[in-house]
Amino acid sequence: MVEDYRDIYRQVNNNIIVAFSEYCLSTFLIDKELTIYPSFFENPIESLIIKSNKTPVDTGNETYFLEAVKTPFAQWLGGFGLNQAQVKVISNRLPNQFVYALHQEWNNNSDKYIPLQEELNSPFLQVTEQERQKELKWRLYSVWLQKQVEQRIFDEVFTLKDVYIPLRAYYERKAEEQDDEKSEIRITKDKTYEKVVVDLEHELEDWLNNAHPDDAIRVISGGPGSGKSSFTKWFAAKLAKEERKQNIRVLFIPLHIFDLKADLVEGISNFIESAHRIPLPSNPLKRDNSISRLLIIFDGLDELSMRGKIDKDVAQEFVSVVQRQVEKLNDSDNCKLQVLISGRELVVQQAHSSVLRQIHQILYVVPYFVIEDQRKNYIDDANLLEEDQRNIWWQKYGQAIGQEFDSLPSDLKSEDFIEITSQPLQSYLVASVFVEDKLKSEQGSNLSYIYGQLLEGVYQRGWEKKKQHAAVEEYEITKIEDFVRILEEIAIACWHGDGRTTTVKKIEEKYANTPHLKQLFKEYKQVAEKGVTRLLTAFYFRQGEVKEDENTFEFTHKSFGEYLTARRIVREVQKIYGNLEDRKENFDKGWDEKEALKAWAKVCGPTAMDKYIFKFVLNEMQLKEKSEVGKWQQTLCHLISSMLQNGMPMEELKLDNFKEQNRQARNAEEALLAVLNACARVTEEISHIKWHDSVIQTSGEEEKEYFKDFGIWISRLHGQRVDYGNEVFCLNRLSFLDLQNCILIHKDFYRADLSAGRTLVGGPF
Repeated sequence: MVEDYRDIYRQVNNNIIVAFSEYCLSTFLIDKELTIYPSFFENPIESLIIKSNKTPVDTGNETYFLEAVKTPFAQWLGGFGLNQAQVKVISNRLPNQFVYALHQEWNNNSDKYIPLQEELNSPFLQVTEQERQKELKWRLYSVWLQKQVEQRIFDEVFTLKDVYIPLRAYYERKAEEQDDEKSEIRITKDKTYEKVVVDLEHELEDWLNNAHPDDAIRVISGGPGSGKSSFTKWFAAKLAKEERKQNIRVLFIPLHIFDLKADLVEGISNFIESAHRIPLPSNPLKRDNSISRLLIIFDGLDELSMRGKIDKDVAQEFVSVVQRQVEKLNDSDNCKLQVLISGRELVVQQAHSSVLRQIHQILYVVPYFVIEDQRKNYIDDANLLEEDQRNIWWQKYGQAIGQEFDSLPSDLKSEDFIEITSQPLQSYLVASVFVEDKLKSEQGSNLSYIYGQLLEGVYQRGWEKKKQHAAVEEYEITKIEDFVRILEEIAIACWHGDGRTTTVKKIEEKYANTPHLKQLFKEYKQVAEKGVTRLLTAFYFRQGEVKEDENTFEFTHKSFGEYLTARRIVREVQKIYGNLEDRKENFDKGWDEKEALKAWAKVCGPTAMDKYIFKFVLNEMQLKEKSEVGKWQQTLCHLISSMLQNGMPMEELKLDNFKEQNRQARNAEEALLAVLNACARVTEEISHIKWHDSVIQTSGEEEKEYFKDFGIWISRLHGQRVDYGNEVFCLNRLSFLDLQNCILIHKDFYRADLSAGRTLVGGPF
């Protein structure tokens, strides 16, 4: 734990830390007596008692050792200049850290403690060695789970436990046939389902307690930063702490490091073998290691991104495999295995359409605040939505940082801030910028602006006198532009991979022919390898596990990778515009259209853009000057026209086969359309694309030219619809588009956004 806060007192060497801690502890233990009770190995916190020898008869002077030792520990922390709030946050982590260290020691050297167990008459002595080792592993893992909610949030002193707010959720059920108006307005827009609000934690506890074999799977669905992963960690820690009372073991599996295509039992075995940093027990799905009741939590169904596009087939297949395993282990009278899965809405929605069909099975996370007009759309008999949880979050946040907030600050109560202050992750991002007084801009409610401020703040942050970060001082990354650029390139490499991780080798290969970027990455990698600071964690980013014998970089929050990816895409638009303009001025400079499309395909070809990336692209465009975005809009119109006439120059990319060329061309073309739409939404000007492939229709003596290009192109982009429930990405990016005189006969525009364009004027539809 001391090492975890090394950045706070990095000027102090280890010898001073050791000497100071030994002095504080020795002083504290003078005239004290420790008593270990028989239940020590089952409950070490309450079974280790300390009392003063000066008043031995006074039973009132007895207290738990770990509570008492917080006092000298707090004094020790105060010696390094920490404020009262920081001292309290860190010292509150001491009990769980002690228990974890105790179980680690016991697990590694259990033979040493047999005499103590004999003296205490420990129940462990009554079981076989195999059972004892099994129990030790589970206990160590259970304490590790509890410790996860006490890990620092990014580069802050406080932890998830300090600012966690219980989540609310809703499930959908078929609307009851009722005549009253109140019932009617609660029903969702398709008039077939209504949303029933529940306390998420209580709902899942009831589900676990009921333990029905035919109802053993639950899914938590929510958007980026809605608190899904934080909740699953919290819930796992809570159950682990109460496992002896509940008799349920918990296995927590982040899906981005899990082999989803393997058999479930084999996949869990591989996960246990490869996750070296986690003290996992033996695979409980194997007969030799079986336990009476098990809850597996799979966190991050959206991490099933394959080559950047969300592969619904993989998600559906995984949920089906889980379902079959649950049915295999559970019989009609006994529910041994229950499974909780979390994921973003889009992937859950796709899996729901074919696999997850039961009422109650999917729980949709509700924001911290729901405006009054929207509350009528829910069945909320317990009035859970009446509470504005933002106020509670800010109170906890204030306590954690040593500032007093009674509620959400008045500056953030306007409608512009409702969306970004109502989600857990975004609340933290806003708060981090707000307390540094950086929300003065009119763009203050733009999430990309907030991420940008955080990025700049962490780069410039020093622990004294606003010096640059230690990593920046030690290495040659002296410009924030260079620092952000290398982060963008790593984000693009992740986007081209599984969306969250990439290997060092892949990044090095990608920029082998770009000397400046190659040198920047080399310096950045040194920062990560030396672990000089918590720099990577501050950027929601860290060195991950070994993958295919290669070191990896991993985003701890996927949305930060999406933000950086969007920045890089917008940078590419700016670069293409500049190079095309240079070519106009001088034939020997810049790029022609073919070179521009090749550069675009390199960035946007490997992975299809989704609505999450698009939202950040739009945010980035909103931060630019409208006149500049207008120029980009015209450039993209010209580039699309050139692409439609001559095709994407995929032969220049030297891809393996035609199928891959075609796939990447389609992705790059769709990204062109999406980014053009982002520009148009900012300028609110019509996008005029020059079409080429036309037919002439004669009406009397009048001849009229109509164009086929767009109809052919949009059919290629949206492909075959498999249901009516899921949105088609490209069809929602058609606003402000001039489609006058385009032939659109029998085209699928179901739920398309054709607003503010020129679509139905003149020409057959």
